[in-house]
Amino acid sequence: MQNTTTVHKLKYALLTIVLLELFLGGTGRLLEISAFLTLRMCLFLGYMVLIVIYLFIGRTLPAEIVFITGFFIVINCLAMLNGYANGAAFADIFEDIKPLLNIFLLCYLSFSIKTPDDIRYMLKLIKISAVVLMVFHIVLYCIYLKYNDIAILYSAINSAQNDNTNFLFKGESGFLNYTGDIYLCIGFIVWDQYHKNSVLKYVMLALIMVAIMLTGTRGLIIALGGAYFLKWLILKFNYKSLVYIGFGVALLLAVFISLQGNIGDKDESDQTRYDQVNQVVERITPVSFVIGHGYGVGVPVRPIHMEISYLEVFHKQGIIGLSYYAAILIIAYLAYKRCKRENALGFYMFILFIYLVSATNPYVNHPLGITAIAVALVSMIKLGNMEKTLDVDLLSQPVISE
Repeated sequence: MQNTTTVHKLKYALLTIVLLELFLGGTGRLLEISAFLTLRMCLFLGYMVLIVIYLFIGRTLPAEIVFITGFFIVINCLAMLNGYANGAAFADIFEDIKPLLNIFLLCYLSFSIKTPDDIRYMLKLIKISAVVLMVFHIVLYCIYLKYNDIAILYSAINSAQNDNTNFLFKGESGFLNYTGDIYLCIGFIVWDQYHKNSVLKYVMLALIMVAIMLTGTRGLIIALGGAYFLKWLILKFNYKSLVYIGFGVALLLAVFISLQGNIGDKDESDQTRYDQVNQVVERITPVSFVIGHGYGVGVPVRPIHMEISYLEVFHKQGIIGLSYYAAILIIAYLAYKRCKRENALGFYMFILFIYLVSATNPYVNHPLGITAIAVALVSMIKLGNMEKTLDVDLLSQPVISE
């Protein structure tokens, strides 16, 4: 019995470290062990070893997870071979494949998540992460208001990081975008969908929304609004939906108008995206339309990664690559339909949000976006099975057994 308790605690300890690092760690370079090795890489190797052990002792994976990982392996082997044939450097090919390997988190979570309490625990970690990010943004903005000098924040932030890929200042108004800010939006959905109505819930939602605005990131705001628009229009439509949609559109417009003059000149970043689209279109051939140009092959304005996820996928993997992401979305929808709506709606909104934000920012093919999709998809698959024999209510208090 004591051994069982120890294993149980170790399971939750590892799950906690893996997920919190992904929820809060941005690009993964905040906690570096060496110039090449990061904590995220070590955790990835650790749970990959566990996956191999689980498979070796005869554990099985859901059919949906087997299909997704099998599809992933096939199309990525093709993209690597294609890139090599087109003269891409090995370093560039590795740079393209490395962030995508986080898809194996699907397997790790499938083996780790067994009960409704496990799912509630992941939701709790997302809530905590959103609060941490919210406090971070609000405190920094208060510091900016006190000193009214963006240089102070810039100096503090850039002296604390090893590179400039995690934090990006928007204009001179104290708005700061952190790579991990998508978990402000995911956290907003979790607090909204998976927390009982209370003063605490509405205070957290208000503060998280303020923090989202303080990122100054248009894509996050539009994608979160889009996820709720789809919820009210399609997933949970009733007569109140029209009121919610009208209010949401008005709020979105108000936020945009208030941000426009405070987030700096966006013409350059917009033009860069237009240039990427034009350069990708110029390089389309009948073969590349189907299988892409391969990993490691970029365009002049973006030799490695592009801001628009789907554009990069199409350029490097063609319509075969896009079909992989379409398949995940379809599988997620089928998993959602097999669950009780009140349990699964928030999870499917995670996925809709990631797919929407990836139209302007690189997340669906980034570890942060893949993590959100993995958490949501595995949770819905597991819920579909649990609800056959249990009356599951994710709003009830978790009781993690010993």
